[in-house]
Amino acid sequence: MSMTSDPIGDLLRDFYSFFGRPGEGPRAEDNVSLTVGKAQLPEHDLVLLRRSLNDARSRKEFAACRQILEDIATRLPSGDFLREISTTSVVSDAEFDQLSSGVFWFSLAATLDRRVDGVPKLPPEFEALDLPFPFQVRMSVIGSLVLRLYIALVYMREGALSNLVLGAAKAQKPCSAQVHKLLNCDYVRRVRNSLSHGSFSSSIAGLVFHDDNGVLLGTPAFLEWLCMWLNLIQLQALAATSEPKKMM
Repeated sequence: MSMTSDPIGDLLRDFYSFFGRPGEGPRAEDNVSLTVGKAQLPEHDLVLLRRSLNDARSRKEFAACRQILEDIATRLPSGDFLREISTTSVVSDAEFDQLSSGVFWFSLAATLDRRVDGVPKLPPEFEALDLPFPFQVRMSVIGSLVLRLYIALVYMREGALSNLVLGAAKAQKPCSAQVHKLLNCDYVRRVRNSLSHGSFSSSIAGLVFHDDNGVLLGTPAFLEWLCMWLNLIQLQALAATSEPKKMM
């Protein structure tokens, strides 16, 4: 390998340029192969990256999900979703309890990822363990994402949020229709199914979701972006359903 050759870095940059978020992954000037060395990276992870880049189905499903998220990002901050679902049916006490519990648990799971300048900060009870850096990332960053995605996509799959979104989407409310499309798009559906069956793992590039159609990779920054909008959807649904409770 020449001093300028960087096959591992090039693979990571190719992967993040499509599946990641802006600024995620190694920089162009970083020689990952020279710094880390192939021997320190699991060959299985490198195979997964190549496989994902060559998987037309996964690329198509990811691109469709990203496009929906980009559209939702222009709608949710203005409160369109909140206004749309505020005009739909009132939820029951049990549905409200399920929705509010999901929102609180999601928020609690988010506090596990306490990075400072990109470096994981473990809870005090774990700081003395002196865990290797990859384990710290897996414990805090990846762990937080797994818990939030499970709560948002599995626990809250049925109930108040699902009913509110579906009702507003059927009434042809534009933002709610996009939220419904996000929650049921192929990428999110495969992530949900993988979480439901416990068929997921971590890799050097993020989370790997396994299903009957193969594997689907999610980078930490993209999944964090997805979680951000899922959280805003939850909060607006909670706000819409809280008002009737206050008036009772």
